[in-house]
Amino acid sequence: MHDPAEFKAYHAGILDAIQKSGAYMSHHHGIGKMFAPWLEGFLGKNQYEVFRTLKAHFDPDNIMNPGGTLAFDLSEEEKIPIDKSFMNN
Repeated sequence: MHDPAEFKAYHAGILDAIQKSGAYMSHHHGIGKMFAPWLEGFLGKNQYEVFRTLKAHFDPDNIMNPGGTLAFDLSEEEKIPIDKSFMNN
């Protein structure tokens, strides 16, 4: 693919499918900024807040990877919530 928007849409479809199936999103390179919108939905709000609290404690001036792969710089609209209905089947 040569169109970045087309690639991003293609990749988003893959990540949506991974998340809806309950599979793990991370691999040996970690989450990465492209996966970041799915991170809070995957972990859950409470678990995600643990990361936010640790980041604030160890990096109070936000100089290490600001925003970064934990998606703390994303708005609520940019985050992808997980559909956990598959877990009830």
